[in-house]
Order: sequence, then C-alpha cells, then structure tokens
Amino acid sequence: MRYAKALYAYAKEQEMDGAIYSNMLQLMHTLQHVKQLGEVLATPSLSADERVSLLCSAVDNSPVYERFMRLVVSREREPLLPFIAHCYVSLYRKKKNIIAMRFTTAQPASDAVREKVIAAASRDGAEVEMHDVVEPDIIGGFICETETHRLDASVRRQLRDIEIELVKQNKKLV
Repeated sequence: MRYAKALYAYAKEQEMDGAIYSNMLQLMHTLQHVKQLGEVLATPSLSADERVSLLCSAVDNSPVYERFMRLVVSREREPLLPFIAHCYVSLYRKKKNIIAMRFTTAQPASDAVREKVIAAASRDGAEVEMHDVVEPDIIGGFICETETHRLDASVRRQLRDIEIELVKQNKKLV
C-alpha cells in the first residue's frame, strides 16, 4: 500500500493519475493472464534495465510509470507488483468515487438493462465502471458484484436454494 500511495501522490502531482490508473489496470490484466511474466521477472540473469523494459512493454508506457518501475525493480519488489497495482486501482477509485462492477448474465444485456443497472449503482454521483460477463450456465437472471457487495439473482442460485430446501424437508420426513 505504501508504494501505491506514493505512486498516486506523485502521479497526481504530475497530473498523470488517470494515465497511471490505466497503466495499473493493464498491468493487473497482463500479470493475471500472462503467468510467464512473473517467472521471467524472477530470472536472476535478467538485468534491472531488462526488467524495467519488460514491465514497460506490458502497458501503454508513460514517464511516470517507467520511473516507478525503475524504483520497484531497484528495490527488488517485482513480486509485489500485483498487490501494488491492485492497491493503486482501489485507491484511485476511492478518490475519484468510481464503483467497479461486474455484471454477469446468461445472454448479453441490452443497453436499456445496462443503463438501469448503472443508474441504480451510481447513487451519490459515483461513476460506474461496468464489466459485462456472459455465463450461460447461470441460466437466467443476473449476478451483480462490486468490491464490497454481491447480488446473485440468477436462476441457477434460485434452483440451488430450492434443492437445499427440498433436501431439508426430506430429511425431516425420514
């Protein structure tokens, strides 16, 4: 968290906090989906400049980002990068009043449904970053998740609840 706070303060001072937010989102995505990146960064034969270059090539690079990566590499904190990136993203969202939402449906949601969900979530003037996910196995309904809440109104969950209730009733009969 210390690194994320320092990066946020410096980026804000340089009026690059939004660009660094995008960089951190890209870095989180890359580290999550390219597992070999962490292994390569841990290779002892890789020089500090090569590590910085590799980390900068993973995102749309900016001078502030590159300077921060040089600091992280010089302090040998590369293994902490996923956590640092997550902390920066959370800090930025909190400061800018942004709600990150994952909205899961069985079929792609219409624009009207998306607008209603965003309107319901954006009380107090918060901006909503909505990530749509299509999972046919939820059968119908939706699952809406934010950092602190989860609303599961899927048919799959309702069927599971019915199953649990029937099993309880049958146990009482036996």
